[in-house]
Amino acid sequence: MQNIGKYFENNKVKILGGDLTEGEWEYSRGTLWGPFEHIELRGAVKRVQPQTEESVKKLAETLGWGLAGMVVMGPLGAVAGAFLGGNRKQVCALIELHDDRKFLATMDSKIYQEILAASLS
Repeated sequence: MQNIGKYFENNKVKILGGDLTEGEWEYSRGTLWGPFEHIELRGAVKRVQPQTEESVKKLAETLGWGLAGMVVMGPLGAVAGAFLGGNRKQVCALIELHDDRKFLATMDSKIYQEILAASLS
């Protein structure tokens, strides 16, 4: 069951440009893990500026929740699961670190909130 939860967990941060290596990084417990380095964000974030926010419907999650709804409640559950599952808010933000590195990244709104909280400490 934990493997299924990890499949639906959105812990990816896409670095679009700046002083960090572009590409997909993983966010876990206040740390960004990239291909060649990791950054502990607690105490390192100087400023976070949101650029855009949009709602995104994730196909894999929508199908997964639809299947789970069908297993639990039949055809009506499948419709409800597909309708409710897979909705995410994606935020694009410019993040500046105390060591003067900056990067532009898109991430799940939950990760954005955690990074924003890290900038306050």
